[in-house]
Amino acid sequence: MTASEPVKDQPEGGSPASPGGGGIRDGAGGNGHPGHPGSPGRPAPKPSAGPKRVRGGVRLRAQDTQRATQWVFDRLMRVIERAASGGVLAEGIEYAKLGQTKRLAIEGGRVTASVQGRLSRAYVTELRMPAFTSAQRDELVRAMAEQAIYSAKLLAGEVPPNIEDVFGPLGLKLFPSEPTDMETKCNCREAKPWCKHAVCTAVLLADRLCAEPLLIFELRGIAHETFAAMLRDRRALTSQGPGPAIVYQPQIPGVSDVPAPSMEEQLDRFWEAGPELEEIDAPLRAPEVSHVLLRRLGPSPFTGPKFPLLGLLATCYELISEHAAAGAEAAMEPEDEEAEGDREPG
Repeated sequence: MTASEPVKDQPEGGSPASPGGGGIRDGAGGNGHPGHPGSPGRPAPKPSAGPKRVRGGVRLRAQDTQRATQWVFDRLMRVIERAASGGVLAEGIEYAKLGQTKRLAIEGGRVTASVQGRLSRAYVTELRMPAFTSAQRDELVRAMAEQAIYSAKLLAGEVPPNIEDVFGPLGLKLFPSEPTDMETKCNCREAKPWCKHAVCTAVLLADRLCAEPLLIFELRGIAHETFAAMLRDRRALTSQGPGPAIVYQPQIPGVSDVPAPSMEEQLDRFWEAGPELEEIDAPLRAPEVSHVLLRRLGPSPFTGPKFPLLGLLATCYELISEHAAAGAEAAMEPEDEEAEGDREPG
């Protein structure tokens, strides 16, 4: 082997054909020639060393068949077993059991892992599933809101085993059912798309989803907090009948999740602006949802006259918004010119 030839990872304790460590024994299976590894004239080669051990790595937990979410792990494992086989599958599962993964993160609609093999540098492995579009997301919210059992389970932080009954009629699926439903990437030199590092990452993902099944929405490009908020609003809208329409409120971390004091606790200072007002960054830009207040108010109660009240108010809001935006830009220009004039040449 030359210095530039890559060192290929081999299964622990044996050759790829023997993941359990049973290699060719002396005098058994050889062709009888003196130079053959299995011949009596030459000792059998020593098994290759195992991977470099990782302290505090992410390990595969012991599975409990009585666990309510065990079906999530089993469903993904069936996909993994169809994706890889033989020594690759056995070694990938063994890597997951040994804790060879230094880091496992689910963010940005993908799974990123750092898996330590036999070389000094860990391999970077990624798993990704196709994300739902905004139109597909809205259709899912509508379909789930119409079926109380599914929406109630999801709002309670649970994913029912028959969740795919909602996705199927829409031509979608939440969990992968085929190996091609998951895209894998790894910077190792093994055969792709499913190397043992990808298998290890997928097994750990299945274990993580078994504990936190709602993370599957993250892999589909939807933050489960956002999906739950949209589902809750949709459920309220469909159950209240005619009246004011509820508009989805964006969930802002650090703001939406901070409990507000009661009215009684702030009666003496309700109309006072605190010092935090100066710290609020409120850039003037078009809202994500147009005419939010009119949408909340719903249809006009004046059904007799044919006066277009809502259309008139919408036009007024648009004109006021344009005037406010133009005024803010005009107010910023003198400051910019003054700042330019204060600069000394050179």
